Amino acid sequence: MTRMLDGQAGLRLRWVEDANACTTLFVPHDWSQYVSPPRVVVRLTPRGTTPADSPRGLSVASPLRVSEMTDALEAAAALYELARGAVQREHARMALHALRDLLVGSLLAGERRRTLFGVGDGHGLVVDFRTGEITSSLQQAELLARPLQLADPQRAPDAMSWPGATHTLRLSTLLWGLTHVLIDQGVSPRTINGRYQLIRPPEPAALSRPSTPRLVAAWTQRAMGVGEAAAAGKLSAFEILWFLSTALALGIAVPATESQAGTTQA
Repeated sequence: MTRMLDGQAGLRLRWVEDANACTTLFVPHDWSQYVSPPRVVVRLTPRGTTPADSPRGLSVASPLRVSEMTDALEAAAALYELARGAVQREHARMALHALRDLLVGSLLAGERRRTLFGVGDGHGLVVDFRTGEITSSLQQAELLARPLQLADPQRAPDAMSWPGATHTLRLSTLLWGLTHVLIDQGVSPRTINGRYQLIRPPEPAALSRPSTPRLVAAWTQRAMGVGEAAAAGKLSAFEILWFLSTALALGIAVPATESQAGTTQA
C-alpha cells in the first residue's frame, strides 16, 4: 500500500527501498530495535489489540485502510520535520561546545601558533593564540547563531582569504559569547573542585548576565569555591562553573594559595 501511495494523495513522501534512507519506518507492533532520530517509527498493530509500549512513534491498525495509511504518513511527515529540527539544533549545540573546548584546550596548553578552524559552508576562523586576535569570515553574532559543521583544526596558512567580508574578533570576547550561549542552551558544564580567586575583572562581554558584576566584585576580594561564589553572586552553580572555566582559560582566575584558603575558611 505504501508503494501505491508513493507521491499520491498530495503526499510529499516517496517510497524508497533502502531502510537507511527512510524518514518513516513501518514495523511490527512488537518491534524492539532502536531507530535513531529523526526517523519516525509507525507500528503495525493488529486490530483489537493494544499497541506495544514505545517511547515515541505512531501506530496504525492492520489490515491497513487507505485513509488510515494516508493519515499515518501525513502525521509521520510532520513528526519527522519536528525531529529533524531538534537533531539539527542538538548538532549545532554540540559543535559550539566542541569549538569552545578546542579554543579553551589550546589556551590551557599554551598554544602560540595561528590555527584555522573550519565551521562549515566555506566559513572559518584563523585564531592567533599569541595575540588573541581572530580573523573570521563571519561576525560573532552570526557565528554563534548558525548551525556549525566543525572541521579538524589545522595550521593556518600565511595568507588566508575568505569569500566576502573579513571580520576581526577577539578570542576572549568569543569565548565569553560561547559561554553565554551554552548557558542559555542548558548545556551541562564540567565540575571544577577547589577554591579560586579572580586576579583581575573580566572584559565587559563577561558582565552581560544579571548578577555577574556582583559576582566579580566578591570574587576579586577573596577566594571562593563554586558554592560560595554562587551564593555571593546570587547565581546558580551551573552558571558559576561556566564562568569559572572561561576565567581559568583566560588566566584571570587562579587557584587559591594555602594562606588564602586558610584565611577565608577561618
